Order: sequence, then C-alpha cells, then structure tokens
Amino acid sequence: MPQVIKAKTPAAPADVAPRRALVDQYCVTCHNARLKTADLLLDQLDLNHLGDHGEIAEKVVRKLRAGLMPPTGARRPDPATLESLTRWLESELDRNAITHLPAPGLHRLNRTEYANAIRDLLALEVDATKFLPGDDSTRGFDNIAGALTMSPALMEAYLSAAGKISRLAVGDVSAARQEVFDVPADTAQNYHIEGLPFGTRGGTLIKHQFPADGEYSFKVKGVTGYFQRVLGGIKGEQLEVTVDGERVKLFDWDKEISNTTGNGKSTPPVAIKAGLHTVGVTFLATNDIPATELNKPFQRTMNTPGIDSRVPVLPARRPGVD
Repeated sequence: MPQVIKAKTPAAPADVAPRRALVDQYCVTCHNARLKTADLLLDQLDLNHLGDHGEIAEKVVRKLRAGLMPPTGARRPDPATLESLTRWLESELDRNAITHLPAPGLHRLNRTEYANAIRDLLALEVDATKFLPGDDSTRGFDNIAGALTMSPALMEAYLSAAGKISRLAVGDVSAARQEVFDVPADTAQNYHIEGLPFGTRGGTLIKHQFPADGEYSFKVKGVTGYFQRVLGGIKGEQLEVTVDGERVKLFDWDKEISNTTGNGKSTPPVAIKAGLHTVGVTFLATNDIPATELNKPFQRTMNTPGIDSRVPVLPARRPGVD
C-alpha cells in the first residue's frame, strides 16, 4: 500500500492576519452566514487551517483566477494585492494537500480507455481508431507495462486527436462533410438485425456523431456486380431509412435504387440536432418467410461480384451518410 502523508502545519499568524483582513473587506460583505450568497460562508473560513476547508478554498481560488470575485461593480483591491492573495491561497492548499508516496507512474491510455474517457468527460461517443494509431492494445497486450510507453510521435497523435475531438464537441464545422458506411458484402440480408424495427430484414444500424445542427441527407446504394448492375432479382422490395427510430424515407427499390447502376438515391434533407444519433437502413420484410426445412440454408446469400445472374436473390444495400 502506498504511504499517505498529510501536512498539519498551521499557517503563521503574521501571514494570516493581512489575508484575513482582505477577505473580510472584499468577500465577507456578500459571503456570510446572514446573506449566504452562493451558499459560501467565508466569514467562517479558518485561514489558519485552510487544509481542513480545501473544497471551499479551491472554489475561492477558481473564482479569483477567473476574475469573477469580487464581482463586477463591487469594490476590488488593486491587481497586485489580488494576485498576492490568490497565490497565498494556492500555496496553502498545496502545503496542506494529501500526498501519496510513491507518486503514481505514467500510464498511457490505450484506444479503448481513451474513448471511454472522452465519453465520460464530454458525453461524446468517438471511434478512437479514427484518431489514434494502432497500438499494442489491438493485439491484446493492454496489461504489459512496456507496451504503454510514450514516444514523441505518439504524443503528437494524442494532441492531434484532442484538437479534432474538441472541435467535434463544440460543433466547430464550417463546411459540408461526408461520411461513408459500407456494409460488408457477406452480411446476411435475410434476418432481422437487433436494434432495427421489427418486421424488417437485413440492413445496418449506424451510431453517428453529427457535428452540428443542420440538414443532412442519406444516400443509399445497392450492391453491384459486373457492369455496375445492381444485384437482386426479387421484385417489390422497399427500403426504409430511419433516424433514432423515426422513418425519414421509404424507397421503392425497383423504381428508385435498382435502376441507378450503383449510384444510389438520396433522401430529402432532414433537420438533425448536433450530437449522437442512430441511423438505420433496412428492408421491410415483405418476402421474409422463416425457414422451416430440416437443412438450414447458409446465412450468407451474397457472392459478389461473381454471383450467377440466373439465381434470384434478395437485394442488398450499401448505405452512406452525406
């Protein structure tokens, strides 16, 4: 167990007296037991044992450093005096702080830990693989201390990721952008996918962090074979696009998608608030009949691009977010 040491040395009376006079003159007039402004009772703050009131003292320091105390319009000491008081409070807090010995060593967050930290700190879901280079955590070596070292190049990657994620968190977007999400060609298209509406088959469910309030459109493309022909010979299919479970467009596959030679079709613009939303793309299960035969068919029904055109199969799609 690490040794814990806590300083108990009280401040010298000669140091406390002028600080106490400053606090009484400029702070206690509002923050006292009678007015209870912001529930901060500085008339009861014992400057001789500031370490015992660390939470209150930290709050005072933050207000002083931000220039919020004394408030605008109230009497204020000269800047040098205010800076001296702030530095004294900080030094007393440091002197009375709890110290853990030995000090903890450096621990570099792997990509999973980094994504979890961003989620907890900013309420922002990010894919860390888009921001950080591959590391030993991808090979299952999270617990090997030697694999968690920090190099200058890796530090630059973390700084670059911090800038990009910060802009994403505040919605700093000034130009149109596009994201593409490919469904693997061997994805089973015959069965319901968890998270999509009941009565649908196949498709994909995308969790996407929309960078700003605005209008977004969603282009859906069909899987193509040779000569850019959209695959799937079964007619009458309908393709649904949803945002957070609400339908934004229902495509007639035969009239709007299959005749586009893989160029696809876009939904009308949809107003979406910045933040994390779920986009769903799926077929209505109009031709989906549960298999009851003894020999079950393979779930993979696509063999692109060399599929035999004489074998009718259900159409599939490759969605993108514009």
